[in-house]
Amino acid sequence: MDTPRQLAAAPQRQPRAERRPRRRAPQRPALRVLPPRALDPSDLKNPDLYINRELSWLEFNERVLAQARDTTHPLLERVKFLAITATNLDEFFMIRVSTTLKKLREGIEDVAPDGYNTEQQLDAMRARAQSMLGDQAALWNDLRPLLANERIRLVDRSDWNPQVREFLSTYFSREICPVLTPLAFDPGHPFPFISNLSKNFAVVVRHGNRTKFARVKVPDVLPRFVTIPDSLTGNEGLNFVFLEDVIRANIHELFPGTDVKGAHLFRIVRDADLEIEEDEADDLLETVDRSLRQLRRGALSLLQVEADMPTRVLNILAENFEVTEDIVVRTQDRLGFGDWMELTKIHRPELKDAPFSPQRFWRAGEDPEVIFDQIRYQDLLVHHPF
Repeated sequence: MDTPRQLAAAPQRQPRAERRPRRRAPQRPALRVLPPRALDPSDLKNPDLYINRELSWLEFNERVLAQARDTTHPLLERVKFLAITATNLDEFFMIRVSTTLKKLREGIEDVAPDGYNTEQQLDAMRARAQSMLGDQAALWNDLRPLLANERIRLVDRSDWNPQVREFLSTYFSREICPVLTPLAFDPGHPFPFISNLSKNFAVVVRHGNRTKFARVKVPDVLPRFVTIPDSLTGNEGLNFVFLEDVIRANIHELFPGTDVKGAHLFRIVRDADLEIEEDEADDLLETVDRSLRQLRRGALSLLQVEADMPTRVLNILAENFEVTEDIVVRTQDRLGFGDWMELTKIHRPELKDAPFSPQRFWRAGEDPEVIFDQIRYQDLLVHHPF
């Protein structure tokens, strides 16, 4: 036991409540930055030296889409570039995606110089192409109000007034209905043939106690944008409605005595890669003709559907097309932006580029032959980029 002297000599301990805990500095994760690996240009087997061929094509199309975003271009020229990117992307699915998909189905394991095998390349192509489809829809949402400011309006079905509905009902009966051919499909009726790049409605009807399905093709002989008089809308300028909206609003007239439960738009892209074997090239005309007939029923490389299509309807389409989920793309906005090229026919010169004139290339003292050679070279660069 400590004596009083020892207790007095011992250091006085502070009460525990008066102690101040020592704060420890938070530990930060150590950053280990690895230097970039040095590339040896002579090592031609190094995948890092190469750019994927298919993905580079999509980057080229991204450059075209950048022209549609460029606010220095006239408005209708931007719409034109949007339409060009859409037709380019359709070609990409018809040729590039379908060819890679065909290799995968046939078990051909090619490894590209950049290191992608067939499956990896197909996944990367689809992911990038699907992202571009979303970029096109987002860009259209930006261009649409700009067109409205220039008195070029696209009127949605929800904005139709009774006068517009009556006008379009008459237009449907007179112009659209005669070229429509609804085809039912069930166990007793085979699934109808769907042509490449066509837009169609998958229609669900209720007849008696049975639910039936039918296909209605959106006719490509009619304009995608239907003009309505400005007197009906109260808006000056040009007023358009979408052809598919007119068909959807009046589709019940095609199925009298039934209850139309829904009409869901879809679009397909088929394999259009023409292959001619060397041993079959004796009669080239016959070989090409036979190949074109086969391509008419080429395998699907894309099934594009509306975002609100019911799962049951989508499963029926996928089953009849014999495709898997990786072929299907749900789209929030419109389908087939390649048809937007129709809007560039609007006579609004102030919204387009000035007509081409060779005089702007003319310089005093220059040889005219040299000038026209420069013009032809520039045209080559635009239409055939290297």
